[in-house]
Amino acid sequence: MSFRKRLLLFFAIIVVVPMVAIGAVLFSLAGHSERGKADAGIAIALDVARSLYTDGRAAADGDLRRFARDARLSTAWRAGDTRVAGGHLRRLVAAHSSVVSATLFGPAGRVVARAGSPQGVAPAAATVTTRAGERLGTLAVSVTDARSLVASVRRGTRLDAVVLRAGRPVAASDSRVRTVPEGSADFSAAGKDYRGHRARVGNVSDVAEDIAVFRDSAEMNGAISSTRLLISGILLAFVLVAMALSVFVVRALQGQIGEFLDAARRLATGRFDQPVTLQGNDEFAQLGREFNSMSEQLAAKIGEVERKHRELEGTIRRVGEAFATGADRDRVLALTVETSMEACAADYGRGLPLDARTLTEARAGPEDPVLRAAVEKAERRATAPGPDAAHALLEPRQAIAAPPEQRQPVAVEHSGVHALALPLLACLGRRAHAEYIAVLSIARRGHAFNRQEVGMLSYLAGQAVVSIEHADLHETVQRQASTDELTGLANVREMQEALDREFERGYRHDTPVGFVLLDIDDFKKVNDTYGHQQGDEVLARVSAVLRDHSRDIDEPARYGGEELAVVLPQTDIAGARWFAERVRESLERMRIPLLGSSGEIGITASLGVASVPASAAHKDTLIAAADAALYRAKRGGKNRVEVAEPTAVPG
Repeated sequence: MSFRKRLLLFFAIIVVVPMVAIGAVLFSLAGHSERGKADAGIAIALDVARSLYTDGRAAADGDLRRFARDARLSTAWRAGDTRVAGGHLRRLVAAHSSVVSATLFGPAGRVVARAGSPQGVAPAAATVTTRAGERLGTLAVSVTDARSLVASVRRGTRLDAVVLRAGRPVAASDSRVRTVPEGSADFSAAGKDYRGHRARVGNVSDVAEDIAVFRDSAEMNGAISSTRLLISGILLAFVLVAMALSVFVVRALQGQIGEFLDAARRLATGRFDQPVTLQGNDEFAQLGREFNSMSEQLAAKIGEVERKHRELEGTIRRVGEAFATGADRDRVLALTVETSMEACAADYGRGLPLDARTLTEARAGPEDPVLRAAVEKAERRATAPGPDAAHALLEPRQAIAAPPEQRQPVAVEHSGVHALALPLLACLGRRAHAEYIAVLSIARRGHAFNRQEVGMLSYLAGQAVVSIEHADLHETVQRQASTDELTGLANVREMQEALDREFERGYRHDTPVGFVLLDIDDFKKVNDTYGHQQGDEVLARVSAVLRDHSRDIDEPARYGGEELAVVLPQTDIAGARWFAERVRESLERMRIPLLGSSGEIGITASLGVASVPASAAHKDTLIAAADAALYRAKRGGKNRVEVAEPTAVPG
């Protein structure tokens, strides 16, 4: 692609892309504006409908009081004669021309009697009691006709309305619309699109009445389309003008840029003896002077670069070989500090861990207070959350405030000493994301570190991170090979090896070995009722209790499923039983919160206890004896400790 085409493409991008973005924003704003206007009109109409409904309910208060004082109605109602009560209610409605409908509800909300038109809405309601204060139920009287209500809304707001009772339509100004979704929404009815709002206005004996106001979406959509069409025309005109100007600018620049192509080609081939011809004193002339200056500098430094390149190749090769053999994180950090000092000709270096549990601090060079002060200043700058936070103090185990991201070395000067510092970003252990683990720093007197030395420090830091992560992975694999992932206890293989060790030690020194086998009671019911995640939480909590009660020499392990075990060195049968009883009591008292909801559950466990030589003479018979005791504990009612039968076999 030619330079001219690239410039045209560049102008097109910087003009068209923002215009497209602005157009999208304006299109969205136009739609929101028109919908906002429509929703505002619907909200006003809904307020009018609510007001008409409230007025209708207030107008029914007088008739409600007259009906409630009618002795014949209350007598029949109290006697439970619904037929007489209903007949008299119909006569009362007929005698009062203003009343549209009346309804008697029993104490439980069931309709006892109803009279008048089903179109009656906005009822006034009152609780009716006997003279003794006994509640008869609810009397509701309406003087508002639903059809007249929606007609009034239509006349007053020019919007359609529908009245619903218990979710079913009572009357609507537009026969095609029988209901409106709850809240504000766009909906369709009889092949047309509408926008409306539905709200609750009344509730008598759990019979809810809603009013919905809606309008045809065609007018709103037409207004949106017109606005967007106008916006498109304006943006298109702007783009055409901008493109015409860009063509003019590109043609003017192309001739001047061509003059520099030959000079650039000469520089690319290493021909520094032919300077660029200068004409005038504008920006292009200044660019020509820079070309000439760059040619002179390149000619002077090319020899130095070649020499440095050979030195760096040798250093990088030695560093790569050293890191490839490193399996100890602390040794890797110390080696990185030493190599950084050698490669960058520094007088002092330090690797400062941010978490003392992860790494050990490494230092190299003389403990000069000025050198150390410069390193500490660089470390504070490198770990500060922003350019204005250089005052932040760095302490061991302090996390860097800024979000984890790859950083560049930070250079500082302090009392004639120049220092570089760079945080090391690595992913260790089970962490899902990389975190800062240490800060690598070097310092020297005299001159500042150049670009090559800064790059070398970055390279060494990267190699150190890779090696540290490999060492951590090696440690993790070794740990996982002997540990159950869910509970953190030893796995079955590690438990078997612990038993072998303790049997051999007990045989040599004539000491007993205790063994406890634990099974969580009704664990399947926990999984079936609350889910396997809750079951995993129960296992983890029980394992924590087992670990808390164990000594440093004990070996708690996950035997399988919900069964746990503990190897108890130098423990006889009485000591093993005492240990098991303490664990059982702790589990009985423990309450475990339910995941994802309030509440908690309790658990119990059954335990079988055996020991050598009291219960068995060999590892396999020891486990079998504890398992048999556990079986008796289960059969005996659970939540108990059983001791294995004694054996006469010599240990």
